[in-house]
Amino acid sequence: MIQYTLTPEPAAHLWRVCLSFYSKDNRPLQIKLPNWVPGSYLIRDFSRHIIGIEASCNGRPVVLEQVSKNEWTVENQGGKWQIHYTVYAFDLSVRGSFLSAERGFFDGACLLLRVEGYENRLHQITFPQLPESWQIATTMPAAGGHTFQTASYAELIDYPFELGVFETLHFEACGIPHRIVLSGHYRDFDRGRLLGDVQKICAAELEMFAGAAPFQEYLFLLHVGDNIYGGLEHISSTALLADRNSLPAHGMGGPDDAYIQLLGLFGHEYFHAWNVKSIKPAAFEPYRLDSESYTEQLWAFEGITSYYDDLFLARSGVIAPEAYLKLLAQGITRVQQGKGRLKQTLAQSSFTAWNKFYKQDENSPNAIVSYYQKGALAALCLDLQIRSKSAGKHSLDTVMQTLYRNWRENGKGIEERQWQAYCQEITGLDLNSFFQTALYSTDDLPLQSSLEFAGVRLEWLAAPRSHGGGLGGGEVMQPASDLGARFKQDNDGITLTHVFNGGSAEQAALCPKDKIIALNGFACTAFEKQWAQFDIGETVHIHYFRHGVLHETDLTVQAAEADTAILHIADRSLLAQWLGV
Repeated sequence: MIQYTLTPEPAAHLWRVCLSFYSKDNRPLQIKLPNWVPGSYLIRDFSRHIIGIEASCNGRPVVLEQVSKNEWTVENQGGKWQIHYTVYAFDLSVRGSFLSAERGFFDGACLLLRVEGYENRLHQITFPQLPESWQIATTMPAAGGHTFQTASYAELIDYPFELGVFETLHFEACGIPHRIVLSGHYRDFDRGRLLGDVQKICAAELEMFAGAAPFQEYLFLLHVGDNIYGGLEHISSTALLADRNSLPAHGMGGPDDAYIQLLGLFGHEYFHAWNVKSIKPAAFEPYRLDSESYTEQLWAFEGITSYYDDLFLARSGVIAPEAYLKLLAQGITRVQQGKGRLKQTLAQSSFTAWNKFYKQDENSPNAIVSYYQKGALAALCLDLQIRSKSAGKHSLDTVMQTLYRNWRENGKGIEERQWQAYCQEITGLDLNSFFQTALYSTDDLPLQSSLEFAGVRLEWLAAPRSHGGGLGGGEVMQPASDLGARFKQDNDGITLTHVFNGGSAEQAALCPKDKIIALNGFACTAFEKQWAQFDIGETVHIHYFRHGVLHETDLTVQAAEADTAILHIADRSLLAQWLGV
């Protein structure tokens, strides 16, 4: 058995960890900490948080030799080993470790060392000394008291822990018990509304898979705070971060945007229990956490999940079809307004997530496309193409259901490009042309023709970027102008954060981090109002600071591109068939 005792020092944000195990052979011992966590495709170098580490065998000190940033080795003497190490924990994220006087949280990948070759032994975690009022929330099987255990290291790091004083809400979906554990500081809210809506979403996803789930219980660990957001999936639980103001207020009526975003987060991470925690790329079978694991298939696991997260909000009835179409229009607009879609394919976006998507800079909108956002739109088009070509006999649901049944039968990951082959085999359709366009070219997706089959008309408007896309209401919009940049407004000007290829700002040789302080000699204190007064084609004299030096330039106001999506309901019966409402 591999045993871990975790003792917190909350005031110092430190975990004192003791790793104990018996060794009977004389092979050198190798001890490692993962460099990344499943579900978050970036080398995180968790070992940088280890402050000190020492070892003993049969009670006698032994010198560990560090051979890489995350690996230690020692000659094996045989007997009882203890590895004592200290980890700094102040990462308020879903993939790290956090410890304060108020709460503790950790994902095992960032905290628990692995003994090479011993991964399939029983692994056990014990908390011998927690603050008296603290509770523990996890789905790791309990072994009595504050002790929990799993059959392997891979399972060990698939159970996040929340520790502290928290509130627990319970519900059932398709007979399966679910919990929502809330931590953080938040105002009173409509608990019944949250429980009811999340229950509907979970039930709808379970029903898609005929009630078959890879878990016997499910736990949502929701930490709320100030302007935070994120989620990370696990096989029977998920860790979520959300703004406290996203919780539903009493008497809210229709859900506001913040609450819809929160519900979408619940639905997204929950769907991952089937798609990526069960069905997964062969490159992740097993996870190799020392270095990057490359795959072209992230579009199928994150993109398809991103398609279903909003779709299930409508299917479950927690939002109206009109609200869903508004979300969809906003997603289409975000992809269309990114010049990176013309330079990077979905397959490339998936493959280079490690050094491009997760390491974005000021030029990223010009260079990359999101396998989440464009992947969701590719999934939408694929779903509607399948429905159309099979005369309603099949859909993307059919594909996901079959892939999950296959996984339950053989537990195998999907090889590169095999997902597309499986999709065509399952549906009996020739979709090669679609996949070539959607995954391996930078051509635009067939959104208009696909949506027409669902009774939805797509219109492109040259609207201000602040519009964001939405549902058409018959309004007439005058052509808008566009700066061609993202910016942050300060009291005395705006600071450019991104400059888009071909836009007004780039043509005027402006750069990211330039601070514009005056337009035609007037202080730039309310840029959007001031910009709205300029006509397309007008020349604007700009004063700006770059690296502390004052510059000036002339900018010609360009027309906004027709890249804002407006959706119109053309046939409600077709829309209802697609959404299942």
